[in-house]
Amino acid sequence: MKLASGYKAFLDAAHKNYPDQLRPDGLLDQWGMSEAINNVVNADDSDRFAKPSERGWMSSIYPWIADKRSTKVGALAKTYRGLILLKTPFDLALYPRLIWELQPRTILELGSYQGGSGLWFVDNMSVLCESPGEVHSFDLHTECVHETARKHPLLTFHQVDLSDIANFDETLLTRLPHPWLVIDDAHVQIFSVFSYLNNFLASGDYYVIEDIPAKVNRGIIDGFQLVEQSGYLVDTYYTDAFGTNVTCAPNAWLRKS
Repeated sequence: MKLASGYKAFLDAAHKNYPDQLRPDGLLDQWGMSEAINNVVNADDSDRFAKPSERGWMSSIYPWIADKRSTKVGALAKTYRGLILLKTPFDLALYPRLIWELQPRTILELGSYQGGSGLWFVDNMSVLCESPGEVHSFDLHTECVHETARKHPLLTFHQVDLSDIANFDETLLTRLPHPWLVIDDAHVQIFSVFSYLNNFLASGDYYVIEDIPAKVNRGIIDGFQLVEQSGYLVDTYYTDAFGTNVTCAPNAWLRKS
């Protein structure tokens, strides 16, 4: 994988050029970087993918309430280029890695709000992707999208009622290039939308379902049986990078086999 080779090259160079930093009490050793980098390399080289049915649902911590003050307070007040960006700090750290690793040509975002997250995703793609990519954001209430987000040439907002999959533009979905990263932050007919969009996803594409899996119930468990039957595996690097399921998408960083 792209990231593994990048970190491995860094670590190999450190061993060769800065051996003193890796010895006990060396700079990299003091900061724990050597162990951390090794863990990242090992995560890339190991079988990090798991069936949803093999995973528990408990989190080490719930990312919206990670401390007494609650990360939710900061997350709800967070902005990007002046627009509200409703993501936990954990997920804001994870998405850029996935974008660099996956090199998506298309990001589909379900749920637009002000357009802050769509703008953040398209800016990350412009920096991290070798080929230009597009973000397509879908929401019923596109009147809420700010002009700042609307002006970006690679970011398009579509007014769609997600409660009915017939409202999707099949012609659009058919022509969008892969790899895809789909992010469901709309919380509307989650598994119905998943089943429909799955028809357009290709092997290696990612589908992330935010927030709802944390409210695990019979419907969620049944829905994830459908996810597993559709050939998706949980990418445990992203679910567990900060601790078991410390993400707003527990067990829901999904890669299509």
